[in-house]
Amino acid sequence: MKINNRRDQDYLKTLTVLYVEDDADTREQFSDFLRRPVGILITAEDGVAGLEAFKKHTPDIVVTDILMPRMDGLTMAKEILELVPTVPIIAVTAFEQTDYLLRAINIGIEKYVTKPVNSFLLFECLLECAHRLRAEEQVKLQHQREIREAQFKQSEAIAIMAGGIAHDYNNMMQGILGYTALAKMLLEPGSEASDYLEKVESCSEEISKLGRVLSILGSDFNGEKLQGEIMPCLMTAIMSALDGTLVSLECNCPDELPQVSFDAVRMDSVFSGLVTNAVEAMPAGGVLKLTTKVFEVTEHDFLPLKPGRYIQISLTDSGGGIPSDILTKIFDPYYSTKQRSTKRGMGLSLALCRTIIMAHCGSIAAESTLGQGTTFHIWLPTA
Repeated sequence: MKINNRRDQDYLKTLTVLYVEDDADTREQFSDFLRRPVGILITAEDGVAGLEAFKKHTPDIVVTDILMPRMDGLTMAKEILELVPTVPIIAVTAFEQTDYLLRAINIGIEKYVTKPVNSFLLFECLLECAHRLRAEEQVKLQHQREIREAQFKQSEAIAIMAGGIAHDYNNMMQGILGYTALAKMLLEPGSEASDYLEKVESCSEEISKLGRVLSILGSDFNGEKLQGEIMPCLMTAIMSALDGTLVSLECNCPDELPQVSFDAVRMDSVFSGLVTNAVEAMPAGGVLKLTTKVFEVTEHDFLPLKPGRYIQISLTDSGGGIPSDILTKIFDPYYSTKQRSTKRGMGLSLALCRTIIMAHCGSIAAESTLGQGTTFHIWLPTA
């Protein structure tokens, strides 16, 4: 790798580096040097303080002395690599003994610089670490682009399929409901046959509801968005879905949020669907936490979103959580963990939510831990 690689130097200036050194004079001297090429420099006086600083700040690169009081650099490095196995660590020491080298290699330390430290060599090590981190980031970014492209293609295919099915449903149900009404006119009210036909009408209405859901999923509504505040729509949907339940609401929301461009009817269906799912996850009651904030998306966030300013809406339930093998499937069409019957959902809800949110140039994601509930995050671009 060339030392004058401008991209790596620029990238290094965006990184946070942790420098651990017990000698105060050496720490001060090299801190002055390290502050120039890196973005943020964090210093610590020994391994214990260095480990605490790493847990608090999660730096991108660690530069550490080896022989230090309380906890040596190699022990600290081992603890750090157990937390984040991919973090680059540069070990600096006055000793060139084989046992230190072998121990450093066994732990997983990538770089080893001896004292007195050559500033050029240390800078070269930092650039090599930055080069590797930049390459890994590019791979992650490409993966996120591929994920978003696949989601768009899937949503487009779902919309086309749903629109066709909805059209056929509506035509067929119109005939069923029409002929059922005509047959009831020929029968005595309250007769056994009339009662059966009423059950046919009831079942037909349930099918018609599914057809309306499919119509929403398959419709093109790019021109129907209006600019405004999202909170009234959000709170109306939440309070309506929580009405009569044993679930209470906790809010952590700023007084004001930027406006967004959205379709109120469809976003209401998104929020209502998510809250209904949360209520079902807490049959004995619980707490639904709502958090909203402004979120600046950058390339380094690895989200399937274009860089820019977004409103992040998070809904967290206190239910039993979702197993990891199921969590990856919950946005798939017709996938559901619910018991299937004529009175149950057909698994379209989250697929519908994602399609609507992506049509708003946003994104939705879920995270869950068994026994600790589930959180749905929604990002909508500000107007």
